[in-house]
Amino acid sequence: MAYGDGVDEGHAEGEEQFHFYYNREERLKNAPKLVQDYYSGNFKLNKGFRALVANRGNRFLLVTLVLCLILVGFTSLFASFEKGNIGELNFTLSSFSFEEEIYVSLKINSGTKRKTKSSSKKDKLQQIPVEVVFSAFDVDKQLSSSNTVSGNFNGEEFYLRTKFADYDILTVHADISALNQTCTLKASVQRK
Repeated sequence: MAYGDGVDEGHAEGEEQFHFYYNREERLKNAPKLVQDYYSGNFKLNKGFRALVANRGNRFLLVTLVLCLILVGFTSLFASFEKGNIGELNFTLSSFSFEEEIYVSLKINSGTKRKTKSSSKKDKLQQIPVEVVFSAFDVDKQLSSSNTVSGNFNGEEFYLRTKFADYDILTVHADISALNQTCTLKASVQRK
């Protein structure tokens, strides 16, 4: 005889003993349709794409996920870190490898086009000082070398250039200061 056999538990003294009857059919009769289908074997689990569009909440999450992926793809595909502007000055950074050196060029031009060819001498003589710190970064994203170049922009297309010794340089950054503002551009080194 095991422990607990013949022991009368589950009710207070003087009260009638509880009886527990388990009837699966009676219990399933009041259960939701999903539970009834599961026990009868008619339940089919949504798999694959059907699970993503099975109900309204899943469809909403699917649409949200697709829109986020499109947004990330669009911004990463069309984002340009080589171009920037300060005020009406437009900057374009480019770099390429030739023999054992990396050549870096920053093109500066004005965002506004003059309507007449005969602009006054006052406009041509206006000088805007531009200072650029070119920084070269290697494979480990460590600063390899840095050069500071400055010049005066007079309204015509203008270039600031420098070169670095090629020590596996992958990217070049340009920190531009002009008109009391700053701008940072990044360009990958083009290798041919």
